[in-house]
Amino acid sequence: MDDDYYGLLNLPRDCHEDDIRSAYKRLCMHYHPDKHENANRESAEMVFQKIKKAYEVLIDPQMRTIYDIYGVQGVESGWHLALHDMDRNQIKDTYERMMRQKKEQEQARATNPVSSISAQVDASGLCYSSRETYISDLLSIPTTNFSLSQSVDAPLTDRDRATITCAAVANEDYAAGTVSTVLRHTFSSTDWLESGFTFGSGPILSLSGRKSLTKFLFSSFRSQVAHIDNEYITYSGSGSLGCNIDENTSMTVELALDQSIRGVLTTAWDKLRVYTSYRIGLENQVLSLQLIRPLRIYSPGDAYAECSAKYDLKEGPHFEYGASKQLTDYSRLSAVVRVGPASGVKLKLLLTRGNHSYRFDIIFSDVIEPVAVLYGTCIPVFVYSALHWLVIKPYLNKIKEEELLEKSAEMESKLEQAREEAKAAIHLMKATYDKNLNVEQSKGGLVLLQAWYGVFGTSNKLIDVTIPLQCLVNNSKLMLPEQPKAGMVGFYDVSYGEPKQLSVRYRFRNVTHEVTIDDSESLRIPKQSHKVAGS
Repeated sequence: MDDDYYGLLNLPRDCHEDDIRSAYKRLCMHYHPDKHENANRESAEMVFQKIKKAYEVLIDPQMRTIYDIYGVQGVESGWHLALHDMDRNQIKDTYERMMRQKKEQEQARATNPVSSISAQVDASGLCYSSRETYISDLLSIPTTNFSLSQSVDAPLTDRDRATITCAAVANEDYAAGTVSTVLRHTFSSTDWLESGFTFGSGPILSLSGRKSLTKFLFSSFRSQVAHIDNEYITYSGSGSLGCNIDENTSMTVELALDQSIRGVLTTAWDKLRVYTSYRIGLENQVLSLQLIRPLRIYSPGDAYAECSAKYDLKEGPHFEYGASKQLTDYSRLSAVVRVGPASGVKLKLLLTRGNHSYRFDIIFSDVIEPVAVLYGTCIPVFVYSALHWLVIKPYLNKIKEEELLEKSAEMESKLEQAREEAKAAIHLMKATYDKNLNVEQSKGGLVLLQAWYGVFGTSNKLIDVTIPLQCLVNNSKLMLPEQPKAGMVGFYDVSYGEPKQLSVRYRFRNVTHEVTIDDSESLRIPKQSHKVAGS
């Protein structure tokens, strides 16, 4: 239940600066601590600080923009930037980028260290197994490749970090392990320099970096010197130049020491992402096109379908198709089927959770076979369905139940606090209420007989707001802007999430009137249409 700054000042969201100043001065006359006796001074201080905070935020154009877009959380996020000369869109883009970086940093801290496990199995025999031998063939699927790595990232200074990685790989003919250390110095959010040393099968020295040249252009390089098995030394390296064409499109061209050129063109829209890449070299040439389309089955960004086509002059063409599904805030499951004359039919399963990844490649056939394509397509569907109903859905339901219980307890605590704050504010209004009421009664003006706010119907969660509304009457008129009323002084949200209404019964020129409006509707009284028949 964050404070509603517009509600506290009883102003519409499109109000002018002069309206904000006038409302603040008017409320200061009622709630400034110096205008109350010692017994009420503490309550007055509490209400006055809320009103003062609302005024300070809304009177500042930049802070008001942040509040309009992101609410109290945006105002209290500790964002201290040079916001001057920024328009609304620039503030929004900058804030979103900072919040995204903050979330990534929190995620990295929550999931450190980084690890990955990869395995490849040969299940080609399953496609042609008989009914009698299927179970035995399934249990005897061989693992042809296995690798794992784990790294620990440690900050040395604000700009320097060290990463230590241990890795191991094994297959039918070979096994090896490596240990590497990488030092990175960050010059800015986009510029960095990195050096590394790896030993295991042979010492390897590496150096890489990235530099922004202009607002749209950037460059990077990487180089490596390796002493393989204490026998010979190899050199490799490349340099690239990239360009952010617009907010949706980027292009990179890379030139390597092996006399190859590689280019990547990326374009992303709301409904489609396109990745185009090519590689031209002395040994092979590769052209690829990858399309990724969101599947808006559950919610935007929840699931994606993707397909890609690549043509390699050495290995020939191959085609990939698959899908990716977000399981939780930190977990995603992907499945991709690769079909090609050189690769045969292979299924790639990838589960990522934060900085941890688990990849399993399943070879169904060395050549293109319809039955192998069928296996590769159906198995991910069956596996995900089983995981969804047996593991994922029960787990998410349990998490939601725990969050609901925690939120209910939190809301109950906040509700009690809001109730006490509203009661204290109404107590402070008594003198203003009596004065206002006497003035209106003496001239036959606007007198509120009864006002209720809350959930009408079977639950009847209502609060009496006659005093707060009578205090807002000015020259026999009462005007409330088109916005929820729970943020007004003397009001509070009696039932979080339920639709609420405001019912007012009043007398004007000795004639009784009555009106009921929805929470977000505006209210202007008196009106002839509110007149009670027969009064």
